[in-house]
Amino acid sequence: ICVSEREDLIKSFNLLSSKDKQDSYLCGLISVLPVARRRPRGEEMDSRLREHSYEYKIRLRREDLPEIKVCLTAFISLHGITYRRVQSLKKSVVETGKAPVDMRGKHLNRPHRLQTETVNSVISHISSLKGRKSHYSLHDTGKVYLSEDLSISKLHEMYRAKYPSHSVSYESYRDIFNNKFNIGFGYPRCDTCSECDAHVAKTASLQLTIFNLNAAQYEEKSKLENENTSMGVINAVHKKKAETFYNRKRQSKISAMKTPHMEAIVFDFQKNLPTPNITTSDVYYRRQLSFHLFNIHVLSTRESVFCTYDQTIARKGADDVVSFLHHFIETFLPEDIRTLHLFCDSCGGQNKNYTVFRYLHWLIYGQQRFEQIHMTFPVRGHSYLECDKNMGLINQKSRVEIPNEWNEVIRAARRKPSPFHVVEVQQDFIYNWTSYFKTPFKKKCPFQTRPVTEIKFCQEHPRTVNIRTTYNGQWESYDVIDKAFIKGGLEIFHKENPHLLYDNKIPVPRAKFEDLQVLKRFCSESAQEFYNALPYCNYNSA
Repeated sequence: ICVSEREDLIKSFNLLSSKDKQDSYLCGLISVLPVARRRPRGEEMDSRLREHSYEYKIRLRREDLPEIKVCLTAFISLHGITYRRVQSLKKSVVETGKAPVDMRGKHLNRPHRLQTETVNSVISHISSLKGRKSHYSLHDTGKVYLSEDLSISKLHEMYRAKYPSHSVSYESYRDIFNNKFNIGFGYPRCDTCSECDAHVAKTASLQLTIFNLNAAQYEEKSKLENENTSMGVINAVHKKKAETFYNRKRQSKISAMKTPHMEAIVFDFQKNLPTPNITTSDVYYRRQLSFHLFNIHVLSTRESVFCTYDQTIARKGADDVVSFLHHFIETFLPEDIRTLHLFCDSCGGQNKNYTVFRYLHWLIYGQQRFEQIHMTFPVRGHSYLECDKNMGLINQKSRVEIPNEWNEVIRAARRKPSPFHVVEVQQDFIYNWTSYFKTPFKKKCPFQTRPVTEIKFCQEHPRTVNIRTTYNGQWESYDVIDKAFIKGGLEIFHKENPHLLYDNKIPVPRAKFEDLQVLKRFCSESAQEFYNALPYCNYNSA
C-alpha cells in the first residue's frame, strides 16, 4: 500500500459524518470466523480459549483488488483507531450481528438537569431577540443575525438580569442557544443584488395593482398576472445560477479534501480598515489612513492568509492581486499541488482581467507549476465567500493607533482550526506583471472578460485558454500567444523576474495628511511620529 493510498483511506474514513457511520463501515470490514486451530500454551482446562476468529480487510480505490486482507495492527493503524474500539466492534458483531449504536449523551441519569420551566425561560428570552435574515441565503434557512455588539456571554448576562431566580450556567445557556436556534452575530454584508431588489420592488407594485383592479378589468388583470409570473420565472433562473456557483465551490472543496494533488482557494479584498481607529468624535469629520486586507482562504484545510498593508505601501489593482497570489503560491501552497481551483468575485480592476489571466497561463506553461487551473466567478450580487466570513471574525472596533496594530488584531481574531496567517506586505514583492506579460502574449485580450463565468488553463493546450459564459454552456477556445512567438516553446517567456511596481512609498493627499495631523493628538507619541513621517502630495483626491 503506497503513501497516497494510506492518506486517501484515512481521509475518506474521517469524512464519515458520525461515529455510528464509522462503526458501521468498520464492522463491514471485520469477518467473524470459527476457530480453525487451538494451541493453548498451558493446560487446556486452565487456558482462556477463544470462541471466534476474526479477519480484517481494508478498502482501496483499485479496480483489480478493491479489498485487501490485513492484520489487526495494520487495521488499527490505517484507520487511526484504538484497540479498545476494535474490541467493542467485534463484541457487537458477535452478539447482535450489527454495529453498535453510540449512546453517548443519551442516558437519563442526570440529577442536575435543568428544569423544563428554566429551559423554557431561556428559550423565551432568546426568542424575544430581534434579528434579520441574510440576503445571501438562496434558500430560506431560517438563520437570523443579531447585532455585532452582542455575544452569547452578553446575552447570558442579560438573561440573569431578567430572571434572577433561575440559576443557569453560561455553558447551559450556550448549549440551548447553539442547539435550539440558528442565530449568528454581525450581519455578514449590507450590499444586496440589484436584480433581486428590483424584482422584489416590481413584484410588490404589480401585486398591489392587481389587488386594486375590479372584476370588470379582467383582461388587464390577466395581463399583469402573466407578467408577474414571467418575472418570477426569470428571478428563479437568476437564483439558480447563483446557487450553481456555490455548488461548484462546495464540490471543489470536497474534491480537494479527497484528492492529494488538488487544492481550491477563495480570494478577495476586504473592507478597508480606518487608522487611527479611536473613539473620539473627531473621526467622523476627518479622513483616516486606509488599511487594506487581501484574504486568501484554502477551502480544504480552512487555513487563511491575510496580506495587509496601508495605502502608502500599495494599491488594489491587478498587479497587486497577482503579486499576492504569487507570494501565496510560492510560500504557502505545497509543491505537489498540480490542479488549482480559484473562486473570486468579478471585479474587473482586480480579479477578472487580462493580467490575472496571463499570470495563470504563465504558471502552467511558463513555470510548469500546475497541470490545470480552473477559475470560477459568481453571479453579480451573490458573491458571499469564506473571505467575508473571515472578515466578520475581526474585531473592527478595536482601538488601533497605527496600521501595524491591526495585524495583531487579525492574528488574535481566530484560534480554530488555526489562527490567521498575516503577511505584512512590503513593496519588494509587488511586481509590474502587466508590463512583464507584454510578450509573448497578445497585446489585447482576444475575448470579452465581463461575460466570462469560468476560465480554464490546461498544460495540454499551451497557446490557448478555454472560457464559457454560462456554468453549463459550451467551452470556447481562444489563442492568447502572439503569432510572432508561436514556435518559440518555453524560450518565449522571460527568464528574469519582473520589475518592482513601486519605487517609493505612495503619498497620501494633502487634505488627508492634514486630517491625520489633527487625529494624531489623540494617540501616543510613537503613533504621532508615524503620522509625522507619512509622505504626502498636494492633490486632494481621497
